[in-house]
Amino acid sequence: MRIILLILNVLIAANGYTPSTLLVPPFKHTLGYNRVNKFYLSLFLGGTFKFEDPQGITGVRLAMYDDTTTSRDDDLVALFATHSGACEILYNVEFDRLERYGEKGSGTGQFRSPMGLAVTPGGDLYVADAGNNRIVHLKYLEDGSLEWKGTIGSDFNHPTDVAVDSRGNVYVTDEGNNRVAVYNPDGSTRSIWTRDIFKPSSIAVIDRDDPDNENNDNFAVVIDDRHRRISKFDLYGDVKTQLTYKEMGYEKVRFAYVAIDRSGSVYVTDMHNHQVHKFDNRLWYIISIGREGIDDYEFYSPRGIFINRPTGQVFIVEQEGGQYYWIGADGFIAGCFPNPFHVVRGTTISIYLTEASTLTLNIYDENGLLVREIPKKKYPIGEVLIVWDGTNLHGQKVSSGNYTVKVELQPVNASRRYFTKELETTVRCIAP
Repeated sequence: MRIILLILNVLIAANGYTPSTLLVPPFKHTLGYNRVNKFYLSLFLGGTFKFEDPQGITGVRLAMYDDTTTSRDDDLVALFATHSGACEILYNVEFDRLERYGEKGSGTGQFRSPMGLAVTPGGDLYVADAGNNRIVHLKYLEDGSLEWKGTIGSDFNHPTDVAVDSRGNVYVTDEGNNRVAVYNPDGSTRSIWTRDIFKPSSIAVIDRDDPDNENNDNFAVVIDDRHRRISKFDLYGDVKTQLTYKEMGYEKVRFAYVAIDRSGSVYVTDMHNHQVHKFDNRLWYIISIGREGIDDYEFYSPRGIFINRPTGQVFIVEQEGGQYYWIGADGFIAGCFPNPFHVVRGTTISIYLTEASTLTLNIYDENGLLVREIPKKKYPIGEVLIVWDGTNLHGQKVSSGNYTVKVELQPVNASRRYFTKELETTVRCIAP
């Protein structure tokens, strides 16, 4: 497994290889604006606006705006981000305008170093107000304003992030107290996690009641140990697996925030290496995306990350702006084993996927004629093994020669309408 992952990351680093684990949305969806910098933010928010230490981001399709008779509006999400240096929340109102809420202080409508945040479809917004040692509860109203509802929990010591599950339970990383505190929707304490947790800084949750949960996953992912460790917990607070940067082959990291998509894949931003790291739902390392820069698939100190599970939209906050991607499909053909193969025994085609994908495989002879067609099928992340028994479309054994294996990958998210990935390799058959 580690060798396969190493090969894929080497391919991505090589010149001429275009990664497609994340995709730049098509022009007609973004009008060419898939990234926002300080200049564009100042146009929307005024020429005096100064971007200072952005942190977390969250989003949701608000129930008050949702047309339940169609899924066409599922990508029209409300986004909320903490502008920590300015002690405020930035958010959009139905893609019509950007708004700001908050100022520096410790009273109502005020923050000190706000960090992570989370929102429910009903418009309940929870903010980790780290400098004030509290979790603030806000309410999004139909007119696009935010209403202060109060605080939840108590005795925090530098809380840094918040997550909510599909039932409205609130999860808080309480960094200074080395704990994760969980609250019921009414604000009462549900549980406190303290085992195998040290300086937790970020959290994401997926639960089995979430309608956008393909694999019935039920877990939380926590970043702790001063931004150097990633841990998977069940929702009772028991650790299931832990992973450090050393096991990924890195000398230094600064894991920032974490998000989980509908297939249970885990995405972690890394401010030090200017990357997004991806893991499957077992927390097995899959791939690292990006490097330092200002072009597509490049980042500068990425921190907050939000994934809209119904559609596979990905929003990433950087030090001086933000980027917008779609979850795509990527992978490579590891080979055909054996190659060459004897027609009597057949061969196994090994394909490695970085995201759940719909896969189509066709085999052609030296004249470009279709010899064998493997039916289209959806496969999960990881290695896919497809056996070709050496027969053609009519069930007859093929003759000696070189055969071209063509694979087409199609995403299972919203990007499937716009994107396919094509892979190709050659295998030689030896017939008597």
